Amino acid sequence: MKFLCICMSPALDATVKLPRAPEGAGEIFKDVAEEVNVGGKAVNVARWLALRGAQVACGGLLGEANDRPFADELAKYGIEDRFVRVPGETRRNEMIVWPGGSVKLNRAAFPGLGCDFDPMAALAGIEAGPGVAVLSGSLPPVVPRDFYARAVAALNSRGWKVVLDASGEPMRLALESHPDLIKPNAEECEPLVGFVPNTADGFRKATGLLREKVAHVVISDGGSGAWFDGVFAPAPKVDVADTTAAGDTLLAEYCWRTFGEQCGDAARWSVAAGSAACTMPGGAPPPAELVERLAASA
Repeated sequence: MKFLCICMSPALDATVKLPRAPEGAGEIFKDVAEEVNVGGKAVNVARWLALRGAQVACGGLLGEANDRPFADELAKYGIEDRFVRVPGETRRNEMIVWPGGSVKLNRAAFPGLGCDFDPMAALAGIEAGPGVAVLSGSLPPVVPRDFYARAVAALNSRGWKVVLDASGEPMRLALESHPDLIKPNAEECEPLVGFVPNTADGFRKATGLLREKVAHVVISDGGSGAWFDGVFAPAPKVDVADTTAAGDTLLAEYCWRTFGEQCGDAARWSVAAGSAACTMPGGAPPPAELVERLAASA
């Protein structure tokens, strides 16, 4: 099975570690180092799929002024580069962490991109399926809110199964194009079903409503675990360093085991992968051995 991951808002994710929590305005921390990782939700998905041995291509939009780290990262993992280069720079996000807390700054994507740009160019040249296309992440302001709806329909017509991890209006509109699988979190369910599930009955009800338009639904519930078509899988407990790519790693593992027909309980392995990702800084992929250990302990 081949996988295609589309990321319209990739980012360079920088993580700064502080020795303790800030105590007030104007405080200065000296000699602080940062770690920079190539990120973006679908990029994180593609990276984990590639580490699992899948055939993966990754596309979407990249700023031509700073695309080199992305090109190098894709090449490092053997991921086919299908990104469309556009004028300007890809965004850079900052995660500031300290023992017991963190704050994240997400910048706007492609602020200089003109409104005359056709975002469907990101899908140009994509051959017919079969395969699995993972559309994941926010949309830049210049991209119309119905982009995912149009992309799901276009990919379905070419024989691809489509997985969507988005939120708000782009997700709501895309449901009308009937993706094969969606992965909202509990809060992201509210604009889709009218409430935020917070009980077992609530998660099952939300799943049932969403499955009226999609075949499969995964609802993540933070550090507790996730609901897979209405069945809960608890997440193994770990020491959390950074949650940046936890949901993306969970989704990638689930896609690899479900669509790639790998052995093992897909839900159990997926929450293990998501928990393992929380132990890594800046969206870096976790060791496969840790995922195996957590899955075995579930």
